[in-house]
Amino acid sequence: MNRSELIEHIKNEVAQAALDKNKDAVNMYLVVKHADQLREIDPIDFALSIGRNESYATEFRKGLKLAIIINKRGL
Repeated sequence: MNRSELIEHIKNEVAQAALDKNKDAVNMYLVVKHADQLREIDPIDFALSIGRNESYATEFRKGLKLAIIINKRGL
């Protein structure tokens, strides 16, 4: 899946998760899961492209950092 397809996938998954009130958790999960592909994306651009506001960029950065910790600890 290329980068634009991945962003569209995340956007759709987050929209679906919002119906179950799991938007933030699913969003974080997907950022962690696809961190290697997302690492080069500007956090604000990512947030806006999936329909979140600019302040979500902080959560995006946290997800990327969490992915590093998970990989280092072998979880």
